[in-house]
Amino acid sequence: MFATRTVVAMLAAVIVLLGCGPGNSPSKSSAAPANGATAGARAASWTLGGVPCCTLIAVPPVAPPVGTGTCPGVRPGAIVLTDVGQCTLNFLFQGSDGGRYIGTAGHCVLGTSPIGGDVGERSWGPGTGPVARDSGGNRMGEFAYAILQDPKDFSLIRLDPQVQASAGMCHFGGPTGVNNDRPALSQPVVLEWFGNGVVAGSAVPARSAIAAGMPSPDHVFAQGAATPGDSGSGVISSDGRAVGALVTVGVHTGSLGLAGGDAGLVGITRLTPQVDRAQQVLGTNLVLQSAPTQ
Repeated sequence: MFATRTVVAMLAAVIVLLGCGPGNSPSKSSAAPANGATAGARAASWTLGGVPCCTLIAVPPVAPPVGTGTCPGVRPGAIVLTDVGQCTLNFLFQGSDGGRYIGTAGHCVLGTSPIGGDVGERSWGPGTGPVARDSGGNRMGEFAYAILQDPKDFSLIRLDPQVQASAGMCHFGGPTGVNNDRPALSQPVVLEWFGNGVVAGSAVPARSAIAAGMPSPDHVFAQGAATPGDSGSGVISSDGRAVGALVTVGVHTGSLGLAGGDAGLVGITRLTPQVDRAQQVLGTNLVLQSAPTQ
């Protein structure tokens, strides 16, 4: 199994450059686009963990619904359509306020700054947030919270009561819990996600990557592949625990020499600090909903 996943990661890496180009035109504002907007967010320059390393994964414009994709429903790995464009859902949470929330990347709703860098943080009360839709264009809920501020790139959708949602990630299953481990860079970690990126989402939606380690509490750099549309994908370790959200592509080498080789082709924002901040802003406790691995 390990060998198979490693080969998939190596083969998929050849398409990573699809996510590194200029992408689509930027949104008109660095704030959340108005409802109904369909312009994608370009692959804007950003820093991750203070490292001027990379670009945010571009968000392709929403196309007319053509089916459910390879991961139907509302669950980790499924498509989410926003005013900015198409992204991928990550993890499901139960709120102490009685609401259910599911995550994606912050730049999937906030868009990107025309000059790169941080956009900021926003929250919306019930009935006021931008609408989020599934792959068929059906409403799943409204955004309640979003942040794009290094090292955080995360957002939460408050699901409508009647919407059915599953905690299990397509193909891999999980998350079985949260992975806050910080192995040194001499301790490789196999990471997995299910994404809906252009080309990759159809050819190899279930992908693996290898991180030399995960020494930072805020981010992980790994050798893997991501393309426009993968933004927000939930990343788990090979034991099924949630690590974070996939958000950047590029040659993440800014920390070479400082951390002994913390580098990679994709960047992941770790889950716990972002959920902690969202809880503080929303005033509700968020409990990760778990599922068995497959």
